[in-house]
Amino acid sequence: MSTELRLADLGEGLSDARITAWLVRPGDAVAADQPVVTVETDKAAVELPAPVAGIVGACYGEPGDLVPVGTVLMRYAGDAASEPAPRLSPGARRRAAAVSDGDARVPLSGLRRATALAVAQAWRTIPHVAEFREIDATALVAARASARASRPTLTYLPFFVLAVARALRANPAFNAALDLEREQIVQRSRFNIGIATALGDGLVVPVLRDADRLNLTEAADALERLIGDARAHRPLPQEHAAVTITNFGSYGTWLGTPIVRSGEASIVGFGRIRDAVIAVGGAPAVRPVLPIAVAADHRLNDGAALARYAAAIADACRDPSWISR
Repeated sequence: MSTELRLADLGEGLSDARITAWLVRPGDAVAADQPVVTVETDKAAVELPAPVAGIVGACYGEPGDLVPVGTVLMRYAGDAASEPAPRLSPGARRRAAAVSDGDARVPLSGLRRATALAVAQAWRTIPHVAEFREIDATALVAARASARASRPTLTYLPFFVLAVARALRANPAFNAALDLEREQIVQRSRFNIGIATALGDGLVVPVLRDADRLNLTEAADALERLIGDARAHRPLPQEHAAVTITNFGSYGTWLGTPIVRSGEASIVGFGRIRDAVIAVGGAPAVRPVLPIAVAADHRLNDGAALARYAAAIADACRDPSWISR
């Protein structure tokens, strides 16, 4: 009697997984609970064990194949010769036929796949409206320089977080989410902020809880822990946020057009601070200038509300004297 190993339901609403490596071959003897294949989901890499001891008869699928829950991955029994021969999945056959042109083909998997799917869904389903501002960042630059006397590694990100939290409090319509299934607007009770964090193979957005309750030191400490956990692939807080901050200026980008995440009301992008000639008291002057891009879900808020929200963020960054340390 042959025994089958099927891809089990891995939980968290996941319907498929990608084979990453086989740990056994046909003809190998395996013990009960011995790992035989590794698969990768959008959440994690998992080793699947043999349910009982036996001899591997056939392994189905190759590394890179995306297989749905319930798929037979392996059959084995005491007599390996009686088992069916291994077969390639349709996906594997397509890839084998396609490499003749010399192009390299890399499976879209793991975090990169999750990022691609999330961004595509957000762009398809959320009607975006955007507002752009440039501010004189002289006071902001001075405030960070002063704070760096006691914290040399301090970035602008804690200032941006506190500025957005302040603007959310003044514009609570942006601390919200749209529940189309129930035809409701969900007004968030806590001011949580997502922090877009680039990893080598994609993007994650850990959530900073209760950002409106933090001072500068607390925000900097919390961000260091949160981003450190994200980059170390440690578990992240499962919290709802209504806004995400993306600090693309840290990569040298002047200005961008960020995409609102599904389930959120807005995203705020901060560009690179650079010297520019602006009018100061009616005369041209060279000052550090910070570009800000604010995109919002147009189903939740209109252009007038967005203008007030963007102005509140810009004002909070232009004069950070209200920020306590």
